[in-house]
Formats: sequence, C-alpha cells, structure tokens
Amino acid sequence: MLPNKQILNRISFPRELSPHFTFEELTKTSITSYKLLNSLLAKDYVYNLVLLANYLLEPVRIILNTPLIITSGYRCASLNKQIGGSETSQHLNATAADFKIDNKVLSLEDAFLKLKQNRIIHYGQLILERGWIHISLGMPFRPLNKCRESFKII
Repeated sequence: MLPNKQILNRISFPRELSPHFTFEELTKTSITSYKLLNSLLAKDYVYNLVLLANYLLEPVRIILNTPLIITSGYRCASLNKQIGGSETSQHLNATAADFKIDNKVLSLEDAFLKLKQNRIIHYGQLILERGWIHISLGMPFRPLNKCRESFKII
C-alpha cells in the first residue's frame, strides 16, 4: 500500500524516507547557495522521494549488495539550470537519483550491467555516466515507451 501523500507532506524534516535513505540525503547539493532553497522546495515532492527511495533505490541496494552514495536526488529548477541539467530531468520532480557505490570489488560498470540485466526493478532510465549511475522511476513518471532505457555516457 502506498503512503498517503497529504500525510507525508506534513511530516517534519529531515527524516528517513526508507530504511537506508533520508530526506536530507536525497535533497542535498554541494552548491552552498542552493542548499536551503533546494531542501525547502523538495518538501513538495516528499511523496515522490518516498517512492524513489523504497521502490527503486532500496531494490538497487539489494541487487548490488552494497551501500549507495547518493550524489544527486531532487533538484529545484534553478539548481538544475546552474549545473547544466536537462530541462526535462526527472531530478526536477524527485523521481531520479545519481549514485556511486561503496564497494571495492564491484566496479561501477559491473553495477550498471547488473542493474541493466535485472528484470525485477522497473526503472525509467539507467545511465552510466562519468563516475556515477543515473536511475529514474518509470511509469507513471516516464512514458511507457521510454521506460527501461539504458545507455553509457563515458
């Protein structure tokens, strides 16, 4: 059963979104001037963050059998523009995350291939980028014909 959107949006922050992911972790930014704005605007997307954490990031963590280091989650429009993100990025509605892995044995490329071959998780997009993996939720946040897209940008 999915959590009630109105109740989630009234809960105080920061807090745990899932067993291994927090609101703070999925809304942080290294660009100091956007830290407060990004976390304040992210409150409108708590429901999506809960879905992202529980229905995508937790399964990814289990499949890879390693902790994930989130490098980007929700991005407000001005932050997304500042870093050169796509105008249609799913980061804008809190349905995408970029991560690295904390594993000395499994390479990022091996992790990407393992996720790409897995048929249990239903992602919208899976991209191996320069030093991280981007993953996003699929339907209803991404058109069905664009779900399970995967490619490398390296």
